Amino acid sequence: MSAVFEKIRELAGKIEKGSTTQLDDRARACRAAKGEVEQTKALLANVRTELREDWSGGAGEKAIAALDAFAKNRDEQAEDLENSARSFEVVRDALEKAQKDARSKLADAEALQKKLDGVWQKVEDGKSNTVLAWAEDKVIKGEALLVLADLERVSITYDAVLLAEGLKIRNLTGRVWELAGSNKREPAEIIALALREMPGLAALVAKDPNLRMAVLRRDWDTLMKNPEVAQKVYDYFGFKYVENGDFYTTGEHSLQSFLGWHDFYDKMGGLIGTHLDETSAGGDNMEFTDPKTGKQYRLELWKGSYGFHGAYGGEVGFYTRDPDSDGLRGKLEHDHPGYYSTAQGEDQIKITQQVYDKNSGEVYFTNDGQGADGDDKRHFWNLAIRTDPDVRPEQLGQRATLEMPDADLRDRLYREMTRYATAHPEENLTVTMGSDHPPTLSYDWRK
Repeated sequence: MSAVFEKIRELAGKIEKGSTTQLDDRARACRAAKGEVEQTKALLANVRTELREDWSGGAGEKAIAALDAFAKNRDEQAEDLENSARSFEVVRDALEKAQKDARSKLADAEALQKKLDGVWQKVEDGKSNTVLAWAEDKVIKGEALLVLADLERVSITYDAVLLAEGLKIRNLTGRVWELAGSNKREPAEIIALALREMPGLAALVAKDPNLRMAVLRRDWDTLMKNPEVAQKVYDYFGFKYVENGDFYTTGEHSLQSFLGWHDFYDKMGGLIGTHLDETSAGGDNMEFTDPKTGKQYRLELWKGSYGFHGAYGGEVGFYTRDPDSDGLRGKLEHDHPGYYSTAQGEDQIKITQQVYDKNSGEVYFTNDGQGADGDDKRHFWNLAIRTDPDVRPEQLGQRATLEMPDADLRDRLYREMTRYATAHPEENLTVTMGSDHPPTLSYDWRK
């Protein structure tokens, strides 16, 4: 039996092993657990009301505050469970499509196998000769190789969805990680998957004249309006187009979430076509430490032009170094001074960023947390880029409001930003304290 047909059957068999029923069951289990969590919260609300009415004094206030915190935790848990259920449903639908496509490709392969067997049967029956049979053999096996290539694309497309949705679940606050069903992928595996997909993405562009011309013109808007291109770019690199704001942003599962931050990244700007202002003047950075945990935090701001002056926008990044980090994050932080991991879980912050014209005051666009998973809009990175070669980087100002996890961290960040602004007046950075509920601060950066 030809090796190509064996590979087709093997790959189709692997895809067929997936269970859409199990994924449905997991989605239902998440929603059932969510219902129980909401019932628990309702009971807590009744207890809180009774405490408020019948119990006064310091002990009562502490008990009520503890119940409030516990109820908030139940809200977050319910949101996590709902987002997990949606992810399982997305994977289920992708698996269902992959299995349908795999069965179709397997049927094509079986038909080709039957045709090939018929060719050699004619030789055995004396109705054909070996030379003609070899020629037909090559043609049929060539067709089978195309079927195998199509089936590999089906597998890779499903794997991309599984990767993206699995990362969403595993990057939640930790209460439903056990539902993810598999271990975290190593960053090297993520990169390998992305590299595997590049030929398919190139082939997709190559077969469409409009997409080819868009690449030559660096017309990213046209490229990203193609659903297949947009999905592949989002699955592997995290970029997506926000139509109602007319800008590009990034998801929490982007490849960049594994790369963290180091000052030498800024030195690579010219290679990737960026011309940016950045808050790392002379090696000075906005960094502070939480004395309770020993965890270090770093805030980075950027604004300017992207894509070799074909686009403009800004970024706000929030990063951490944790003495208790383990795995690859811990190794990178411990082995590389100056390396920070992307903020995850409870360390993420809500960022509302505006990019505007410093001269006219015109606001070009506002990203209020688009790209973040879930509804809390907390992220490690608020990026907003719009394609327009006529907006120059020196025109741009950036302002943002940052909502921190607690008032103490907000106060420490405020003091550090104020210190940095005073030390570097050329940055034209103004920092303003915001509300305490929630704890916020704002800044205006007019460098």
